[in-house]
Amino acid sequence: MNKKRCKVLFVATSRKTMGGITSVLKKYEKMEIWNKYNCAWLETQINKGIISKLYYIIRAYITMLFIVPQYNIIHFHTVPGRSIIVQMPIFLYSLLCRKKIIIHIHVGNQLLEYKKDKIFNFTIRKANKVIVLASSLQELMKEHYGIETDVLYNPIEEKPIRNNSNIDKSIFFAAYMTKNKGYHTLLNAFKEVSIKHPGWKLLLAGSGEIDNVKKIRKELDIENNVEIHQWLNSEQMNEKYQRASIYCIASKQEGFPMSFLEAASYGIPIVTTPVGGIIDVIVNEENCMIFRFENVKELTNQINKLIENKELYFKISNNLRKLVKEKFSISTINKNIELLYNSL
Repeated sequence: MNKKRCKVLFVATSRKTMGGITSVLKKYEKMEIWNKYNCAWLETQINKGIISKLYYIIRAYITMLFIVPQYNIIHFHTVPGRSIIVQMPIFLYSLLCRKKIIIHIHVGNQLLEYKKDKIFNFTIRKANKVIVLASSLQELMKEHYGIETDVLYNPIEEKPIRNNSNIDKSIFFAAYMTKNKGYHTLLNAFKEVSIKHPGWKLLLAGSGEIDNVKKIRKELDIENNVEIHQWLNSEQMNEKYQRASIYCIASKQEGFPMSFLEAASYGIPIVTTPVGGIIDVIVNEENCMIFRFENVKELTNQINKLIENKELYFKISNNLRKLVKEKFSISTINKNIELLYNSL
């Protein structure tokens, strides 16, 4: 496709939505491809009340009638289930207008749950390109769906090296609090960590099951050591990343969590489950510390190792920064997206 004439329309969640897809699209806006391919963003969903959700959906359906015909490539950022159902009228209209369609799937090991989902299967078979977040997911799609896919990692900006004197004795965890995110495991592990290493704090950021988080915190008698922030803007999040000693991901299911890339870009050692697309790049005690989902003992031990072994701590920190530069930098992902668009 002639890139001089090529225009790309992204179909995705709202800019005001707190989540991985929105975070990725905001990174795209800073990349060379945004202007080169005359990109625009059609916002379809928002995680607010029913009135706001209906407003965004209706506005998107009206807007698509005028905007879709103007673009060559319609690049959907979506997840199976409710998201893809909301975007289906735009998908069908794009097919009717004979546009090149990319389905960019933002889930990981959850993919197996949708093998019998007729809408999902219809969508991925009608698209010109299907994108997944990691090579491991590419293999999964081929084996279980019989679909050939392309891999496109999420991008992240490289951050300046942090001043060690400004780093606190803190573990940072940011997520929409559900059982899947494993916050209960982290709270129980931190109880053990705090006994062995007094003075350390756990910082939790996000909405969701906050009442249950507070209940567990009280039951474990760690209220003085655990801070809960239900909402942080980008500047406040940046401050937490700047000061955190350790970042934790405790999930059972993920796509390719942007929080992993955010923490890695700052060189914050990460303790994580082997989840979603990050299994492509993580190596235990080389660029992260790995534990099994809901295994409190393993998580406790891995955090304690990072606290007690400074050589290990700084090795992981340095390797994470190298990983970001080599695989996830803005310039690297920009080149990969250009190759993708030019292949259509």
